[in-house]
Amino acid sequence: MKAVTLKAPGGLENIIVSEIADPGRPGKGEIRVAIKASSLNYHDLIVASGQFPTQDGRILLSDGAGVVEEVGEGVEAFSVGDHVVSTFFPVWPAGKPTPAVGGFAHTPGDGIDGMASEYVVRPENAFTHAPKGWSHTESATITTSALTAWRALVTDGQLKAGETVLVQGTGGVSIAALQIAKAMGARVIATSSSDEKLAVVRELGADETINYKTTPEWGDKVLELTQGFGVDHVVEVGGPATLHES
Repeated sequence: MKAVTLKAPGGLENIIVSEIADPGRPGKGEIRVAIKASSLNYHDLIVASGQFPTQDGRILLSDGAGVVEEVGEGVEAFSVGDHVVSTFFPVWPAGKPTPAVGGFAHTPGDGIDGMASEYVVRPENAFTHAPKGWSHTESATITTSALTAWRALVTDGQLKAGETVLVQGTGGVSIAALQIAKAMGARVIATSSSDEKLAVVRELGADETINYKTTPEWGDKVLELTQGFGVDHVVEVGGPATLHES
């Protein structure tokens, strides 16, 4: 099968589309998934560029969505044909983080092989069910960007309807935060250096937009738009998110 791998010590020139062995059938507690879509996040760029050193030949990309092709002995959470999406910390299913979560030793595309391959065989906790009705492309955006935005706004920020959220830039986390905030009844102000991108975020529901290149005192503009009160939440996480579907 084909996979996108990284030759040590990293660098975009060392990304290779490789022919590697098919992972075969799942063992006990494992599932085999045909990967249909992946998303590209800033974390993946950091690994690929060599800023986070990883094993020679590492399969890239932390996020992937696809279809369960086979389940191993003892697997109860999944059935053949289920649509699934990968998890960023497979060893952290719930509760408080444990020492094993520290760093990215168990994160796909970093400490372990990632999702940029046609098929993967992984323990069942490496995946969760995709939202019903979502395409594989949509589901592939959840793992890194959407969960980061959700944790920032909802889990930690305790976002409430009627509050105002400032999203800075148009990376994956900001786009997810915009949509989550609007779905929860918040007002959203978005910033970017591109009028074209600001037009897109308006289509996604942003109430106000600011081009910080043409409005360098954009903080004053935010105060003006909020009658001097400022915003309740700021989402400022860099990094683009683009999609690939197979």
